[in-house]
Amino acid sequence: MSDIRFRLLSLVLLSVLCFADLVGAAAVFCWWLAFGAKTTFARLSWRTVLPVLVVFCLFPSAVLFFTGGDVFYGAKIFVLALLAFWFSASLLPGELMSLFVRVFGQGMGFDLGMTAELSVQALSGVREDLFHMRSALRIKGQRFSPGAVPFLGAGLLVLSLRRSAFSASVLARRGYVSGGTYVPVFSPGAGDVVMLVFAVLLYGVLFF
Repeated sequence: MSDIRFRLLSLVLLSVLCFADLVGAAAVFCWWLAFGAKTTFARLSWRTVLPVLVVFCLFPSAVLFFTGGDVFYGAKIFVLALLAFWFSASLLPGELMSLFVRVFGQGMGFDLGMTAELSVQALSGVREDLFHMRSALRIKGQRFSPGAVPFLGAGLLVLSLRRSAFSASVLARRGYVSGGTYVPVFSPGAGDVVMLVFAVLLYGVLFF
């Protein structure tokens, strides 16, 4: 059982706390270890997560180190990226549609929800395409290198555009113009409530 409303509220609270100070970022990291790490690596490979985290952490820290800023800003970005990976990995099909329709109604909410669902589907397709491309390189006895990035990027772009064109043609053939009817479905579970409660408790422990 999983409810995107509880997870989204937890994400917002933890993101704000992460930027409050370094202690807050450390507390959020502990929260992620307890509630988000398992979900993150169940859906995403550490080979995908780790390089992104390193870039997000080291680049801003290096820039701020030479400019005299807060060198620990990179650590906050690191934790924030972990939260982003957790939230994206926890998404289930139809959850974004349910959320937007509940908040904005059947008109604009339906359009926003469908756009969000198609975007998530497109990102999932890109991830699968990249996996197949890297597998093809291994079969050919070639190693992934920076020189291959432009070619892989061009291939991913072409495949994404083809999928987008196919989705657009399907919607056009079905006569879609705007809005629609969708019944939001939420399945709250005890785990969602516990995560939110601990996110709120972090505020109480750190600020009161």
